[in-house]
Amino acid sequence: MFPLFETFIAVYETKSFTRASKYLFISQPTVTVRIRKLEEELGTSLFSRGQNQEVIPTEAAMHLYAPALKYIKSWEKLQAEIQEKQLKKHPFKIGVSHSAAISLMPNIFKGFEKDLEHLDVEISMYDSETVFDLVSNHDLHFGVVEKPLANEQTDTFPLGQDELVLAGSIATGTFFIREVGSGVGHYVKKFLKEEKVLPKNIVRMSSNEMIIAHIRAGLGASLISKQFITKEIPYQELGEKYQREFLGVTFADERDPLIQTLVQKIKQTVTR
Repeated sequence: MFPLFETFIAVYETKSFTRASKYLFISQPTVTVRIRKLEEELGTSLFSRGQNQEVIPTEAAMHLYAPALKYIKSWEKLQAEIQEKQLKKHPFKIGVSHSAAISLMPNIFKGFEKDLEHLDVEISMYDSETVFDLVSNHDLHFGVVEKPLANEQTDTFPLGQDELVLAGSIATGTFFIREVGSGVGHYVKKFLKEEKVLPKNIVRMSSNEMIIAHIRAGLGASLISKQFITKEIPYQELGEKYQREFLGVTFADERDPLIQTLVQKIKQTVTR
């Protein structure tokens, strides 16, 4: 009935079959067929012809106009609600530490790739402590951190191994470190203390990419993941003490069954 009422309203408002056809982007014969069909359904005439072929609504048409408008608006509202429901996606917020964002996140992504059409995915990069705090507050559904953190609000589980190495030259006197809260920063403090390294200059940088670029340019040294080492970067292995584990973090009291399922899929994919 929608096309019939839509056509009726267009003819009623434009007072012309021709203008109605142009407004609806259909042919004039189609307009005529639809009006005739509606008249047959109602058992009454809706329009008559006046002078200069002007279309004049009958009393029945004038009575039908308001209910037809209401019907059209109700139908359009129903369509919009159905489409919105179909298009509405489930939020899935992920926070990852800097090293994990490059090395581990692509593999994590594979765990929920097949569910993307149903998800509104947001992936953000923070230092490990910020990721952990956001998951603890349930502001993130899933997180990856680079150092062991725990509390009653979270569950953690291993996602993979990583090895830190000393990259660049300490002889430059400059040592690059990450921001407070970084997982790598935890190991840098340990290294400087245990190895009794006293750099002349300590420069704090907020991303691994910046640190690596400066090391590659021969401007200093730092601890970085071995997976970021390229042939242009000199490095020294530091042993088992600098082998670390990436940890997945979830909200301990997560009630959403979809989030629970997604986390399980990630576990299966990454630990496979």
